Amino acid sequence: MKKTFLAGLATLLPITITIVVVVFCVDLLTAPFAGIVEDIITEHGAFELGEKHKYLLIILSRIVVLIFFFFLILILGFLGRKIAFSWFINFAHRVFYKIPIIKTIYKLSREVSTSVFSEKKEKIFKGTVSVPFPHEKTRALGLLSGPPPKEVRGKDQTLQSVFIPTAPHPISGFLVMYNEQEIKSVDMKTEDLFKFLLSCGIYHPGAENNES
Repeated sequence: MKKTFLAGLATLLPITITIVVVVFCVDLLTAPFAGIVEDIITEHGAFELGEKHKYLLIILSRIVVLIFFFFLILILGFLGRKIAFSWFINFAHRVFYKIPIIKTIYKLSREVSTSVFSEKKEKIFKGTVSVPFPHEKTRALGLLSGPPPKEVRGKDQTLQSVFIPTAPHPISGFLVMYNEQEIKSVDMKTEDLFKFLLSCGIYHPGAENNES
């Protein structure tokens, strides 16, 4: 019975984690616009759908938003190569950079998206490291981001920023600054680190190669 239960759990757990992550990403992307789409659907002859099939309406609205985003991205990618549209994009950049608060969010999101989707594939993080967290007697794995802004470092030029993802949900985490002597480099790829966190420590890098 125990072996059967563990075998079933091993089969169900990856499926469950995958669904949770996908649903979280879809909700994060579609939540601000799903309500608008739901109102449009119910106001144009589908009122009964919202009354009798509420969950179907929620799913349908999110599918519509995802389809809209898909075609919007394709259109923007095509128009981005046009000189006239590039001028409009540059104008929008200048507008966002002049608005307080918004310029900080926009600049950060633009830098992250450029790093992720750039054809040059520049590394966002500088490697996997081990640091003392949440206190000195324990260690946690993190990703080295690099030196923090000079306003934060002050006279201490040895400070380094480390992003410590949480398990089994590595999308969130903690950004902690350490002195260089507190940081230990770990020979582990970023992909292996996330697999290790998602499995709550069960997955070991290189285990698949050893088994084969």
